[in-house]
Amino acid sequence: MSWYRGIFYALAGVALIQVIYYYPRVPDVVASHFDGLGAPNDWSSRNGFFGLYLAILSLLVAVFDFVPRWSELRSNFGMRIPNRDYWLAPQRVDQTKLFFRRQMFIMGCAHLLLSIFAIQLAIEANFSQHPRLHPSIGWALALYFIFLAGWLGHFFLHFRKP
Repeated sequence: MSWYRGIFYALAGVALIQVIYYYPRVPDVVASHFDGLGAPNDWSSRNGFFGLYLAILSLLVAVFDFVPRWSELRSNFGMRIPNRDYWLAPQRVDQTKLFFRRQMFIMGCAHLLLSIFAIQLAIEANFSQHPRLHPSIGWALALYFIFLAGWLGHFFLHFRKP
């Protein structure tokens, strides 16, 4: 297992531990959606809240682990990358596939970190008499989008003309 994949699944494990630990501790009805100022504007059952979180986690694992491996098996793998004749040449195709897998695990880790952090803030808000989402979610989203821009830049620059 690659180092990146190990971190990805460790984060998925942390998210599962988060669910197992907090599920019995939160109220039956939780604030599940917050407006831009952190005030709750939608509520759901505890089962619905954690069920949706588990569905999102499952989707993240599928998108960032299984889909890249499946796409490598397809005959049109890499058809949309720039300079594909160079990057998909027999001597470089394995290196290109490895790059794709690593990049997907890196992006998957970023998504999992943001999910774990956002859910933790929502959970903590529900332990208050008057739930309010902590403003650090704004900083987390800003860091995520900065990371996303850098990741996209690195991804596309990797496939520039050699």
